[in-house]
Amino acid sequence: MNKPKITICYSRLSRGDANPGESGSIKNQRDILQDYAEKNGLLPTVHISDDDESGTGWNRPGWQELMSEVEAGNVGTILLKTLDRMGRDHLRVGLLLEQFRDSGIRLIAVSEGIDTDKGEDDFTPIRTLFAEWYARDCSRKIRQVFKNRMANGKRCSGAIPYGYLPNNGDVNDLIIDETAAVVVRRIFRMIIDGKGVNDIARTLMGEQIPIPSEHWKRIGQPYRSIKYADPYGWTPTTVSYIVTNPSYKGTAVLGKTQNSSYKGKKAVKTSAEQQYVFENALPVVVEPEVWENAQRLKKTVRRAPKSETAPNPLTGLLYCADCGAKLTHRHSGYDNAYCCSAYRKGIRNCCTMHYISVKNIEKILLSAIRRVVCYVRDNDGDFIEKVRAASVVQAEKSVKESKAKLTKSKRRTNELDGLIKKLFEDNASGKIPDKHFERMFADYDAEQTALETQIAELQTAIDAFNEDGVRADKFIDLALRYTEFPELTARLLNEFVSRVEIHEKDKSGERVTQEVDICFNFIGNFTVPEDYDELTPKERAALNAERERLDRKNAYEKERRERKKQLAERTPEEIAADEAEKYQRRLEYNRKYSREWARRKAAEKKAAAQTGTVAM
Repeated sequence: MNKPKITICYSRLSRGDANPGESGSIKNQRDILQDYAEKNGLLPTVHISDDDESGTGWNRPGWQELMSEVEAGNVGTILLKTLDRMGRDHLRVGLLLEQFRDSGIRLIAVSEGIDTDKGEDDFTPIRTLFAEWYARDCSRKIRQVFKNRMANGKRCSGAIPYGYLPNNGDVNDLIIDETAAVVVRRIFRMIIDGKGVNDIARTLMGEQIPIPSEHWKRIGQPYRSIKYADPYGWTPTTVSYIVTNPSYKGTAVLGKTQNSSYKGKKAVKTSAEQQYVFENALPVVVEPEVWENAQRLKKTVRRAPKSETAPNPLTGLLYCADCGAKLTHRHSGYDNAYCCSAYRKGIRNCCTMHYISVKNIEKILLSAIRRVVCYVRDNDGDFIEKVRAASVVQAEKSVKESKAKLTKSKRRTNELDGLIKKLFEDNASGKIPDKHFERMFADYDAEQTALETQIAELQTAIDAFNEDGVRADKFIDLALRYTEFPELTARLLNEFVSRVEIHEKDKSGERVTQEVDICFNFIGNFTVPEDYDELTPKERAALNAERERLDRKNAYEKERRERKKQLAERTPEEIAADEAEKYQRRLEYNRKYSREWARRKAAEKKAAAQTGTVAM
């Protein structure tokens, strides 16, 4: 005997009501479908529902259960209140109707009078199309609401960055979570110390620091319901996200992702133009300068040499002064130095070696940092004026050009405002057809948008020039934190130096020289006056002794090169004469040595005869 097929009464609601448990609408749908099934003899019935599930998605638990019964061949009839309860995808619903028809399944939409056993309904495709349009229209309206909120600086998501907490549950009023902020600040310090995200993740994991989700769980805050096996399982991805998050310097960035389609929930990253950025909108966890410095350091790829356990902190700071390429570290045997990467890769026609040993560049940088810091302490009154003067020399021309471009762009923007206004008036009066109006308006709008972006960039450059005094104050604050400079550490290097340009060695003079241009954070290429002496008498004597040693070494090297050059330029006759002279000198030396040996042996024999011993 064949098993009787069931009637599935399917109910769906996009968003549940405020009642606890099952939504009221689901109960009403169930009652309507059950009453229809009893009156029309469509028993036995099985009720399946999806509460708070959108009709644009098809991974609904209830719908998956219904399709499992269909594929098992257990379903004879499907009851719906309206056809859009099945879903709001015109093409998908059409395919399902074909599938049900081929499987001999009867589908009834009670409120719309649709019954596949009574023949085709010409309005069914139109109903499914309107259902999809409704979902699309709702999605568009909701997205526009979200955009308006974000444009006003309001969050549309309950997710907040690690290190912050909502003030009294308000996600638009964040305060610093001091417990987590300590971890965030430590991560940035480790980046400044030259650590990579992998090393930082391993350190936090080894010290049993809770990951963000575990931290929120412990303090009773909402968190993403993701499964994690290890509450201390920090990953490089998590650390990288924290380091690159601008929220910690006080900048709120909204609209970073959006759904790719109203039919799905897959989030995709938006472009910078689609995002909403608000400066100074959040409490500052790390100083903006520290955040910017961390971004620069994170982008630098460092690899430890085979003979070392950690990469050299100079990597990423040294650049070729001629071609602009980065200098790469070479460490094998006795050779521990940097050279131009373009030269090292074999592109020798475009650049030279620009060789400098690690020992020498470390000495140069440590001395330069110490010298400028000592000068700042002793002459803080003149320091800002000198920084300002140097900045004027470096940037006066570019700032002047920027101001001229800014004035021209603003003038053109005002002209476009007048043109757009006149364009609207001519279109409204019928002088310009809609087709031409739309094209001209699009062109004007694109030009005005580009000009607004250019104006913002130019104004930023001019403001940066005007803030040199403030940046000098920041360098002074940094300098006052250091009292001793025993060695060049990664933190000292990264906090003070942003770029170092290495010139090729100059061997034309009596001494071999090599220029090194150092760009400091906040103040750029600052040169301490030559008459300033930051050394003690003992340090000055040691420095002079070192210079004398280097002078002697350079003199010897120069003499050796000259001798080698002279030997290479000899003619065959000179070479033969030199060889004959060498032969004569060796012959004279051997004869002299033989005579001395014979005299020494005769003296030993005579002494032995006098003492009665036998000479050996």
